[in-house]
Amino acid sequence: MAIQDSDEKKVLSHIKRQKAAQNRRSQFEQHWEDLTRVLLPRRQGFSSSNQDGDQRVENIYDGTPMQGARSLANTVGAMIRPEGQDLTVIRTEDDQLAQMGEVQDWLGFATQNLNEAIRDPRARFRQATGEVDLDLVVLGTGILYLGMGVSQEHLLFQSVHLKDGYPLFSDEGYPCGLYRTKKMYLWQAELMFGLENLSRESKERIRDKKQDEKIELLYSVQKRKNAKENPIFSKDMPYEELWMEVRAKHIIREKGYHEFPFVIPRWDTSSGEEYGRSPGMIALPDANTLQAMGETILVAGQRVADPPLMAPNDGAFSEVNTFPGGMSYYDVETASQVGGNPFFPLISGANLPVTRDMQTDIRNQVAAAFFKNILNLPQSGPQMTATEVIQRKDEFIREVGPVFGRFETDYNHPIAERAFKIMLRNENFGEIPEALQGQNIKFEFDLPVNKIKKQVEAAAATQWAMEIMQMAQVAPEARHMVNVDALARFKADAMALPYEIVNTREEVQAKLQAEQEKMAQQQQMMMMQQGAEIADKGASAMQKAGMIQDPNKEPTEEGVPA
Repeated sequence: MAIQDSDEKKVLSHIKRQKAAQNRRSQFEQHWEDLTRVLLPRRQGFSSSNQDGDQRVENIYDGTPMQGARSLANTVGAMIRPEGQDLTVIRTEDDQLAQMGEVQDWLGFATQNLNEAIRDPRARFRQATGEVDLDLVVLGTGILYLGMGVSQEHLLFQSVHLKDGYPLFSDEGYPCGLYRTKKMYLWQAELMFGLENLSRESKERIRDKKQDEKIELLYSVQKRKNAKENPIFSKDMPYEELWMEVRAKHIIREKGYHEFPFVIPRWDTSSGEEYGRSPGMIALPDANTLQAMGETILVAGQRVADPPLMAPNDGAFSEVNTFPGGMSYYDVETASQVGGNPFFPLISGANLPVTRDMQTDIRNQVAAAFFKNILNLPQSGPQMTATEVIQRKDEFIREVGPVFGRFETDYNHPIAERAFKIMLRNENFGEIPEALQGQNIKFEFDLPVNKIKKQVEAAAATQWAMEIMQMAQVAPEARHMVNVDALARFKADAMALPYEIVNTREEVQAKLQAEQEKMAQQQQMMMMQQGAEIADKGASAMQKAGMIQDPNKEPTEEGVPA
């Protein structure tokens, strides 16, 4: 009985805390509903109830905002998780340790296994992160679950609808907990948790053949206050997982996690707010304008194609029908004033070209809100100088660098760290080298933004080196400031060149030594040749002076050369 009372108090405490989180979230719900209505209709449901299979786009007259949101979400995925590329590379923080062969081999093996596990189709990584990307772009906050599949043989990624989740954040702004509410059929609860774990009330309803009735469940994952340092049982792990029956105040299941299993990235945050702000919030006013304008243009076009008509009538002047194809009537006496044509179109006043121009302007504003003019990677044009290319890429980095820098910290890194620790506990990386045990590792992400940043830095370094060489024409000592070897390697790394085409420092040193030896040999041969030529010229001069006898010339009678 004491245990039951303790459980009830614990459940009541969680219900109270969940209600507080719900109240904080309610400030955003209407805003989210307005956003999803025009930008992501299939995610509606914050303040309205929808049935599965509902159309949800019946009031959409212009799909530009939805296309813009989808395009930006796809770009986000391509920028932080490039297709065909590993998510991350595992490194050690000790550079000297990284030079050891066995450490390099293990880090390479672990990197390969980690990325293969993430890319495993059973993990549903692409599907889940794609949903989260859309939530980020439209709502500003996404929720991603990362754990193990039911078989415990593979990773599992799941996107959580923001309407179903109530994240908790620490004073430092990091996600530290999550509540979820769920209604479940009794037969589903029995299948998921087992009949013996349900409350007495639920058991009785199942025995009474009422298993098709629903119960309200509360799910909680939070940091455990009495966690053990080296937990053996799940109830001792750093993070507590609870499934609770709300009505019965009963704990159905208690488990635990070694790490917080949810990744909760945010696009941007405002001071004092827990939930993120999004590009969709910037685009919303123009998106609403486009829907109103789209309806107006549609009606105006119909009036032009099928104009309302005026027709004679013996009675009094009737109400004017301005709808497309409408008919209005006027008295017979007015017929003489219409030029003998009793039927004529009612002038609608629509100016479609002007209206279309206005629509195009609004569409461009929506596109700008979704970074369409910025996120296109800058390319070198035929008429562009190297300096102009550098400036364009530098502008690109300034615009998108801060955004994707946050995604690397709050999105990619928690995924990599959580997946790595799961696989490490499951001994998926084999035996760890002794030198690496107890050492810190880090995760590196080769994002396109980072590549462009390196290219900008390499181009700036190259331009600096060229200017130094020009200065060396006046001041020769300036050339010693440039480390040509380091500059060349930095540029090769920035351009992501294959390592096979770049010689190592040892290979470069060997080639330099061979060239020096060859030059020394050539200089020696030249010196020997020059010495021989000098000797020949000296001998010729002495012969002309009569100091030595020409061996090829016949002597005179006195024995003296003529």
